[in-house]
Amino acid sequence: MMAGVISDPGTRPLKAEDVHPVQGLQSCNHLLDDHAALMRFHDEEGYIFLRDVLSHEALDQARREMFAIMEGFGLIEPGATEPVWTGKPFPGGMEESPIYSGISRRLVEHPDNLAVMEKILGEPAMMVPIVQYRNYPPGGSITGPHQDGFFAQGVQSYKPAWMPITRCEREVGGLAIAVRQCNRGYLHDAAATPPLIPDDVIPADAWATDDYFPGDVLVLNPFTPHCSLPNTSDRCRVTIDTRVQSAADPRVLVGNVVEARSDAIVLQMPDGEQRSFPVDQDTFIRIESPGVRESIDNYVEKTRVGAKVLVIIDENSRAQTLRRAAEG
Repeated sequence: MMAGVISDPGTRPLKAEDVHPVQGLQSCNHLLDDHAALMRFHDEEGYIFLRDVLSHEALDQARREMFAIMEGFGLIEPGATEPVWTGKPFPGGMEESPIYSGISRRLVEHPDNLAVMEKILGEPAMMVPIVQYRNYPPGGSITGPHQDGFFAQGVQSYKPAWMPITRCEREVGGLAIAVRQCNRGYLHDAAATPPLIPDDVIPADAWATDDYFPGDVLVLNPFTPHCSLPNTSDRCRVTIDTRVQSAADPRVLVGNVVEARSDAIVLQMPDGEQRSFPVDQDTFIRIESPGVRESIDNYVEKTRVGAKVLVIIDENSRAQTLRRAAEG
């Protein structure tokens, strides 16, 4: 089914517990120096999987910083070298909390890691201030099957990079992806609330996962259905989701709100310049909540002056997506 075809309010949604991967992922390390071949794989298979390509020095620093936060919440024991869960609950909804500020940026901007991101993009890279930090304990949060592009117009302007910070074998609950399903358009049911993927549109044998380790990077095509798997181990899943984009032609910008109008948003950019970006009914607005689309009226009413906002723009500087920015 192609984009816009699925519209059946009576359909049963596909859930993460319905996903049972039957295959592993293919390493793309041998394609890193052939960008055209790497992108053919990305476009056909729906992902790029790289084994042990990131700096372990930078990963060790990220792990220490995330462990310090986990210790503070009592998730792991002080001085732990593995994220074995203490049994203490962890507050939800903290994936984009400022408490993690700077961890992803320090990891991505390590020179060795920027060199990897440059090979993924085929040009010099910079980090996008959209980051989710996961410290999920056993039995914790599970993200259901979805396609990133459905919830973020303009997502083609950057590449997501999912990185395990500690060992993430299958039982720890890493990502599962539906291989070669990226050329079928959007599979979400537009008539459903929320617009989930129906349970009968993805072949059961398309699902794949793997054991992930620090140093690995997984990049997903924006049309690739994916989800997280249950954590049935005794360890927390410690991962970072971030994004990278072209350093020469960035389409994902961040600034502080000067004015929010129904036809435009005006932002003060980091260099002090004020820029206005047209907004219309096609703009995907998710400033108030990271996962819920807002109406234009709601956005105008509730967007406060000074708030840090991320805008994804098209070639005409029209706002394709507005969302709150993570600190990185």
